[in-house]
Amino acid sequence: MLSKFSGSHQNLRYFFLLAFLLGAFGDFSVSGSFYGVLFKLALSDTYRIILSQLGAPFEIGDISKSTLAIVWNMRLPRVFLALIVGAGLSMCGSVMQSTVNNPIAEPYVLGISAGATFGATLSIILGFKVMIGLGSFLGAILATVAVLLIASMQGRMTTSSLILSGTVVNALFLAFSNFIISIGANADSVMTIKFWTMGSLAGTSWGHLTLPTIIVGIAFLFFSTQYRVFNAMMMGR
Repeated sequence: MLSKFSGSHQNLRYFFLLAFLLGAFGDFSVSGSFYGVLFKLALSDTYRIILSQLGAPFEIGDISKSTLAIVWNMRLPRVFLALIVGAGLSMCGSVMQSTVNNPIAEPYVLGISAGATFGATLSIILGFKVMIGLGSFLGAILATVAVLLIASMQGRMTTSSLILSGTVVNALFLAFSNFIISIGANADSVMTIKFWTMGSLAGTSWGHLTLPTIIVGIAFLFFSTQYRVFNAMMMGR
């Protein structure tokens, strides 16, 4: 009886936590749309703009077209892209930690981020700025393959060997990136590399949301279906 009460109490706590997070999610989404560098809108006007664009019967005739464009066409797409990217990153982190069975596993530890930085840096230095995304992806794949090869050199891959291999690969690709910058970068390339590594949502429009949404959605469905397979594999070890 006590265990049943404890289980229901825990479920209630999860329910309230989920409700709080969903409320914060909605609040921060709207907050990101009404506050910006140019000017700060009234929160009520932001709600009116968003709800009217979604089909709700709200009158927005007193709001200028420039304000409407800033909220709906500039700020809101950035908010949604940030949410999509955050969802994808959290999913990748969970999958990576589960795969290597280590809660501290992440792209920096395993050298994947350093490989992506190397690929992007090489693309920028060579003048292929339109292929920065492809270059970073290929660099991340190269780093991943290198980590797996080094970790399995003893015939058996372990969590410790993955972490140690990732540390080596991370240092190696960071050294490559710094070397390329030192011998081939100009002021413009350095600034481009700096802003790429920092990340930016500038210039996001509604059309930029389709591809990330599809990729994150497909990846989520795939890893969700592999949950039981992964558990069975882990139990068989």
